[in-house]
Amino acid sequence: MFSRNFILFIKNNLPVGMRSSQDIYFVLFVISALAFIIPTCPWFFILGQERAGVSVMVVALVIFSTMLAWRFLKLPLLWAQNIYQFNLVAVILYNAWFMGGLSSPVMVWLGIVPVLPLFTARSRVWVYVWMFFSFSSVVGLYIIQVTGILPMLPHDTAEGLAFRGMMYAMLLLTQLSLIYSVDMLSESTLRHISRTNTRLNLLSVDLQKANAHKDQFLAMVSHEMRTPLNAVMGYLSLMSTDKRLPEDAVDFVKGAQNSAAHLLTVINDLLDFSQIQKGRVVLNPQVFNLNVMLHKTHGIFKPRASDLGLDYKLIISPDLPEWVRGDQHRLAQIIINLLGNALKFTDKGHVTTQVDYKATSEHDGVLVVRVIDSGRGIALEAQQKIFEPFVQLTQADGQSAPRDALRGNGLGLSITRTLVNSHDGTIDLHSEVGMGSEFRISIPLPVAPAPPKSVPALELIDHSSVKLLIVDDHAVNRMVATATIQRSMPNAQIDQAENGTQGLEKMSTTFYDLVLLDLVMPDIDGIEVMRRVRGSLVPPYRDVQVVALTANVAEEALKTCLSVGISEVMPKPFDRLTLVNTVIRHCNKGLAAVPAAGP
Repeated sequence: MFSRNFILFIKNNLPVGMRSSQDIYFVLFVISALAFIIPTCPWFFILGQERAGVSVMVVALVIFSTMLAWRFLKLPLLWAQNIYQFNLVAVILYNAWFMGGLSSPVMVWLGIVPVLPLFTARSRVWVYVWMFFSFSSVVGLYIIQVTGILPMLPHDTAEGLAFRGMMYAMLLLTQLSLIYSVDMLSESTLRHISRTNTRLNLLSVDLQKANAHKDQFLAMVSHEMRTPLNAVMGYLSLMSTDKRLPEDAVDFVKGAQNSAAHLLTVINDLLDFSQIQKGRVVLNPQVFNLNVMLHKTHGIFKPRASDLGLDYKLIISPDLPEWVRGDQHRLAQIIINLLGNALKFTDKGHVTTQVDYKATSEHDGVLVVRVIDSGRGIALEAQQKIFEPFVQLTQADGQSAPRDALRGNGLGLSITRTLVNSHDGTIDLHSEVGMGSEFRISIPLPVAPAPPKSVPALELIDHSSVKLLIVDDHAVNRMVATATIQRSMPNAQIDQAENGTQGLEKMSTTFYDLVLLDLVMPDIDGIEVMRRVRGSLVPPYRDVQVVALTANVAEEALKTCLSVGISEVMPKPFDRLTLVNTVIRHCNKGLAAVPAAGP
């Protein structure tokens, strides 16, 4: 830890352009040399080696000056390291000359001469240069001594000097072989790393392509599943309001509607999970009536709870504020997921929803929703995993086989937890096998002032004449939309176009009160149709009101729709009342809204 901190300290105190590994090694070598040389200088004088002490002091001064010149005068690193090397060799040979030549103990330091360039030089050439210089110094001293230019010590012989010289040469050759081996291994390792990186890059590209294909696949599957589901739910909705329907057939239609609604939930969960995986959960806060939202959300499951014979209650605290600001759709989705999960695993007894509001200031507070059931309960070890994606409880987890096949896809609680977290809230679970379960969510929810009162919806069916155009490449979708609108607006004049080209031709010659436009069509998609309408047609045709009917409800698709001038986006499958009221709202603001029950 100390070494790492010391290296970081050196790096942080060097200029930005001088923080390479070679620069840091050079500083470390200089500091190490000075830390060794400076304390040993006094010992040389104490031992009577004044010449050695003085020479070492001079070398220390030169090395320190070289580092300062490199640091502040921008002396090139190659020059600085060669000056260091030259002084190191010089002080070794200088002291060896006066202390016995090859027999001098200072000759052992020749072994470290190639070490500095091994770490600081950008090329191995300088390692071999200084290794050759060290070897040449040994050979030169041997020749000088055996020729008598430099006297040998009394006990030395030519054979002894040759042996010492051979030892130094073998040390240098050993260093050379080690360096060569390390270089070979490093080169092999680098090649292996390079091949691995290439494979990883290719794999990364493949994964990115696969992820893009997955998104395209989900969008395509969503569209292809929602399109027929739109027809199924549309016709079922029309049948459920037909007074001519036999009483026993009403239950059949209700069962089909429940199954279709469940299938739509599965599709929505998959799409939500895809968006969550990409980190694209976006909240859309708005002011809404909290009490109304809770009653409407809770009422969705009343028929199912009644069929199961369960005591199905909603208990709301009197402290609950009327108007709050939050994402009404996402809050409802959280509660729906918890209620659906409770009903799925409760055979008898009750499913109770308790709602409280804990004020933290005058305008802020926390919404607390508890969904309590008397179902089968969840084993403790299973409670840790039920919030994971695609996890479904089994009999081993405290759950037996459900009463029907509508098991879902194991995404509901995972999505719920993500949505709660996106609100900066918390979700808790308390459960025992055979004793039921309690899910508790706490979500910050600020109080909001009541919005301006809107015109109340009249419980009358609109009979005024409006001119509409439905553009969709699926004939069944056109038929469902036409029948749905004419059930409530019998005087409506409705034209149909089976593709984008035909729709564009009709919009360029006839002014419609509203156009219902599908976005995905084989010839010209809805987005391109709108670009041409807004960019090429003349008034009043280019100013027509357009509502997109689409199975692609991804955020990018919604933004694109608004950017090309589409007034509103309605997801498929559409709700009958929502569709008709949308038509009325865009055609004539003063027309009445459609009542819940049709003729």
